[in-house]
Amino acid sequence: MDNNLSSVHTAAEIADMLLTIDDIQMILRTAPFDEDTARQKICETNAKHPDNKMIWNLLHANVPSGVSIQQASKENLYQDLQWKAYYLEAKILGKSVDEMRKDLQNQ
Repeated sequence: MDNNLSSVHTAAEIADMLLTIDDIQMILRTAPFDEDTARQKICETNAKHPDNKMIWNLLHANVPSGVSIQQASKENLYQDLQWKAYYLEAKILGKSVDEMRKDLQNQ
């Protein structure tokens, strides 16, 4: 039996992650793309889920991530939001880093 409770999320945590995913999808679909709203959601998500940055760095060890959120281009912001939505979905499903790596390689 698996005793790893760290990957088990409460209903409230899952509901909150689903709301964040919905918010992100709305930002990604809204034209014109609102960079200020995107930056705000990225900062919010990073504060609530700092693990998303660690996992990103693990999966993209060879990609320098030296651009600050304030200086990020529209494309960088868009990609970061896409990553965060994917990451939260994977987190809800309890995916491992290896599973995420495979998903990203198959995109």
